[in-house]
Amino acid sequence: MRGAQVPRRTVRLAAIAAAALLAGLLPGAGSAAVGRDGPLAMAYKCAFPGGDQTVHVSLAQSFPETGAVDRPIQPGDLTMAVTVPRAAVDGLVPDAAGTLAGTGSLTTRVTQGTSAADASWPGLRAPAVPVAGKDDLVLTFKGEVPPVTVTAAGQVSFGAGALALELTPGKAAAAEGTPAAADPSAATPPAASPAASAVPATTAPVKVACTPQAGQDAVLGAVPVAVPDPTPSGSASPSTPGSPSATAPTPGGPATSPSGPAKIAPGAPRNSTIKLEPPVHSGKYDCDVLPKGKLDFDHIPLADEKAADATVTETNFDLGSCAYAIGYSNVHKLNGAALINDPRGAKGPSLTYINMNVRMAVQPNPPQYYEFDSLGSMTLPVANSTFLTYGFMPTTAKMALTPDPKKPLLTIVTTGTNFVEQNVITTIYGYQWLRLYDVKINGTPLDVGPNCRTRKPIELALVGLQDAHMPNGGDGKPDYTILDGGPLHQENLTIPAFTGCGTHGENLDALFTSAVSGPGNSLNLNQGTLCAPWAGLGCDAAAGTEIQIPPLPHR
Repeated sequence: MRGAQVPRRTVRLAAIAAAALLAGLLPGAGSAAVGRDGPLAMAYKCAFPGGDQTVHVSLAQSFPETGAVDRPIQPGDLTMAVTVPRAAVDGLVPDAAGTLAGTGSLTTRVTQGTSAADASWPGLRAPAVPVAGKDDLVLTFKGEVPPVTVTAAGQVSFGAGALALELTPGKAAAAEGTPAAADPSAATPPAASPAASAVPATTAPVKVACTPQAGQDAVLGAVPVAVPDPTPSGSASPSTPGSPSATAPTPGGPATSPSGPAKIAPGAPRNSTIKLEPPVHSGKYDCDVLPKGKLDFDHIPLADEKAADATVTETNFDLGSCAYAIGYSNVHKLNGAALINDPRGAKGPSLTYINMNVRMAVQPNPPQYYEFDSLGSMTLPVANSTFLTYGFMPTTAKMALTPDPKKPLLTIVTTGTNFVEQNVITTIYGYQWLRLYDVKINGTPLDVGPNCRTRKPIELALVGLQDAHMPNGGDGKPDYTILDGGPLHQENLTIPAFTGCGTHGENLDALFTSAVSGPGNSLNLNQGTLCAPWAGLGCDAAAGTEIQIPPLPHR
């Protein structure tokens, strides 16, 4: 179904609003990163089911002030406001009470001198937005992007190219006459219940291919790359958005900073090899494990006074879903990070399995309260760690995290709703034993025995936040929902003391407790889009849609 023709004035106003929204999300005067002087505005031709439409897109991104040869250049998070024409919105979501969400992938042209390569930046996510009204609809996509490495000095430019969108229509059903609200990352269960009526219904995503119109400025930013000085005092700045800058890079010219232009090594070759992070394919199209068991009520917040009068429903929907979550474990005492669930490991990453909404607590009347509890299971592959023990001894070890047999399941609690002004907070609780083995210090094996582990399980409490719907756009960082994925963090994680370390009468417990154990550690993960076969979302073997492996988060 096609909507009525929208006046050009409305289109212009929506595009201006999108640009203004992005301008508010750009780093302020004290920012550590550089980029364009304001967002990049582009026009795309997008193939919607009802016909081609012109779509206005505003892109905002920061870039490091300088880069170094053979070192990763890490662009900042990308924020992309896509103005969907009203005619396309009406065709996708004919119900005025519906919503529209989406995921996206931007093809980026990376150029240096005569060298060029196309990088894929997947995993951009836009939370659900109500479609009510007559104006065009702005979907704000956010996400982290992979790094780029070059082998020669010279300016590296990043240009926006083709855009692939998957737009997911939804309908937020009202609960007992109040604003519809529920876990925004859940789709409608296959059975009805008083609480289930609050869960937004979604249909299969609609793929929309967009190509940029010719003759536009498409440069997102540029980074001058130099040969690093071998002396410590003159070494190049880290290639991450991190050092002060006075002037943003301009297309065709080097960036400048308070200390002047970046120094490009004389005689550096004009041709360069541009090394992109190749996409990792999971080859998985379905979820083959369904977590069954009991929630850990030590972490269920129903005792909160807001939930005292909530209607609680325990369901038996068996909504089996799964997703990949990868990232880093940062150990405070070692000042280092271990890669968790390595997507390029020998056996590949492990899926996290979820049984959605096994319990729901809904209180639609003020003070409103919405809680959705799910079960999960996660068994991670062994991680390889490299660090400096006590700051000077090179140490390598294999690190195994295994679920506690007494409490093997994850308890996932989502509270709040994006249909009223509430933060949507998802917390993933669990217990994992940490074991170390194959330890080498300065290349020499250290026999720690088969049972060198923490005295008790590590307590997980990973938190994801959805707040883009809040006034002023929330914290401006990428949102997390169970359905769309996104960043998960745990700060101040405590590693318990070690026991069972050593062989032949040698007790190494105190050594590892002193070197590793204590508070101040953190987990930084990125979850990919959820595969929910029961709802036709996120995976489809027939269509060739495999379960997404997300990009690694910034450390």
